[in-house]
Amino acid sequence: MEFLPDQNKQSGGILKTMEESSFSELLNESLDIPSAGKKVTGTVIRVESDEVFIDFGFKSEGVVPREEFDVKNGDAEVQIGDEVVVILENFNSQSGLPKLSKKKAEIQDEFQRINDINTGNEKVTAKILQDVKGGFIVDIGQKREVRAFLPGSQVDTRPVRDYKKLIGQEIEAKIINMTDKGIVVSRRVLLEELRETRINELMSTLNVGDTISGKISNTINSGAFVDLGGIEGFIPFSEITWGRIKNPNEVLSIGQQVSTKVINIADGPKITLSLKQTNSDPWENVAQKYESGNTIKGKVVSVKDFGVFVELEPGIEGLIHSSEITWTKRFRHPKEIVDEGSVVEAVVLDVDTEKKRISLSLRQIEPSPWEIFKDSNPPGKKIKGTIRNITANGLFVEVAEGLVGLVRPDQISWQGKEDPNQNYETGQEIEVSVINIDVNNQRVALGIKQLTTDPWIEANNSYKARESVVTAKVTAVNDYGISVELENNIDGFIRMAEYAQTGSRDLIKQVKVGDEITCLVMGFDKRKRQVNLSKKAYESFQEKQQVSNFNSSQGDSNVTLGDLFGKEFTSSVESQKQED
Repeated sequence: MEFLPDQNKQSGGILKTMEESSFSELLNESLDIPSAGKKVTGTVIRVESDEVFIDFGFKSEGVVPREEFDVKNGDAEVQIGDEVVVILENFNSQSGLPKLSKKKAEIQDEFQRINDINTGNEKVTAKILQDVKGGFIVDIGQKREVRAFLPGSQVDTRPVRDYKKLIGQEIEAKIINMTDKGIVVSRRVLLEELRETRINELMSTLNVGDTISGKISNTINSGAFVDLGGIEGFIPFSEITWGRIKNPNEVLSIGQQVSTKVINIADGPKITLSLKQTNSDPWENVAQKYESGNTIKGKVVSVKDFGVFVELEPGIEGLIHSSEITWTKRFRHPKEIVDEGSVVEAVVLDVDTEKKRISLSLRQIEPSPWEIFKDSNPPGKKIKGTIRNITANGLFVEVAEGLVGLVRPDQISWQGKEDPNQNYETGQEIEVSVINIDVNNQRVALGIKQLTTDPWIEANNSYKARESVVTAKVTAVNDYGISVELENNIDGFIRMAEYAQTGSRDLIKQVKVGDEITCLVMGFDKRKRQVNLSKKAYESFQEKQQVSNFNSSQGDSNVTLGDLFGKEFTSSVESQKQED
């Protein structure tokens, strides 16, 4: 068979290529050269600016780009003699030297390590690189960057408010999905596992009364949450401090380390803690420190309409009732007198350790104006004052600065109750007499009628029963008798039976108001402050006086009043005695 020249040439080229290929394969087989993709170990024998040469055996040097020696957080670190693990990419490269990859070997190790972590359900360290839609991109590699996805819902057991602050942070997480398409990790799953483990460990040993430390994880108006290491406890507002605060943030801050006392454990688990009970109750020694009558200083922490709360020390407060703020100054609200935040001096009135109450007085720092007034104004003393108000109860008279006494209607005149508005007006200065001073009830009783002598006393002294004859003016007439007025406005009364000797059943027709009647004084009614009179006895006296005069003219002078008045006079006297 003949071959054309061109054909011979072409056939020769084919034969040559076949020979070279067969030679290369035969050479590889003779040297036992590893196949592409196999991991081998070599030694650095030369380092150049762009390449690193490695002796990996097989009587040949391999080359690795120098950039593959860069570490994650720094420049390349390579020295001659270093032993490195690489992957053979191509034994017969175009450069003539086998092409090796340190990077691919490390990535292969990373994925093997991550796969082992996933298989063993272990945790992985991840660095948050950037936020993307729905979550974050994280790096879970050690030597080489291996990216994974961290969903936003898997960052924490609670919603995250500020995603940006998480970028750059390193966290621990669990791999929840690993496929050819990518890796998904979750920090929340790990936290929940840790929390469950911590709960089991903690609950197996924790008892009410134990002291436990933690960090403040959150504060709300009703209290504060404490991270006890995977499980949270709660400090109610009332258990934060013995003292007074308006908000937990005044004494607590997020991240603050605190030591607390367990006061309750419930299913859930729910752990109730107390911060204040780690210190002794300040009320234990209150009775010894604050005795009644002592003068103390404190800070006003609250002003209410009923009084003022004063902090004596953290956890110890006293109350100044509105009635104990000032002696005489009037106010609508205590804040007109005392400012919140100010320091005041007060007197301890009472300490109730069971109810944890201390009663204080601001006004008793100074002497009572009623005591001062009483010392200088004994009953009966005449003083001047100004009428500040007039009511149906009487005249309210200011007798000292801020000190007001009362003149009741029955203390204005000796004639009985008098309308206070009749002869007096507000702002008028008058003279009064001190009747009584009640220091405890802060009352001063005053009188006007006491400025003059009681006419009743004068009447008792000037009128003699069954002897004095008086002329009185009729002021009222009724079926029981006649009311009359004597000198100095003294009241008198003539009973119907004492009006006439013959009796009278219709006095209203016989006697008119304003008429004058001459009577004989028969006695005194002290309770009613009136003089009992008899017109009948006077008329009988008149008649028998004529008989007496006649007998006297006849020489018989041994005539008595009983003889003159007889049975009528005796009957009237006995009746008067019974009334007295």
